Amino acid sequence: MDNRQDDGSLAFLNIAPDESNKHFNCEETTQQKLINRDFWLIDYIKGQKTKFGDDRYIVLIKFKKDDKMADARKFFTNSRDIKYVLDQVKALNAFPRHVTMRASGTRYYFE
Repeated sequence: MDNRQDDGSLAFLNIAPDESNKHFNCEETTQQKLINRDFWLIDYIKGQKTKFGDDRYIVLIKFKKDDKMADARKFFTNSRDIKYVLDQVKALNAFPRHVTMRASGTRYYFE
């Protein structure tokens, strides 16, 4: 039993955010602008519907691991290679992860 005094905050109630309503409030960039740049994968949201199609991923990145959220960026992807890597990193509970964006034609992938 918790003996702390209820301070009226949500933190006291230990209510976690609703993961089904996750969103990233930061500037958007594109995969093209990230080619040959290294950055940190912070998080992602899968299964998003956009005007370009269904099942897109929104990827949250930072250029420096300790950057503030105000400096974070997000990009949308439908790259099977990137989606696979993100799902594997999540399964291993291994975020954040340092990567470099690469491209071969219209294929985008991480190194």
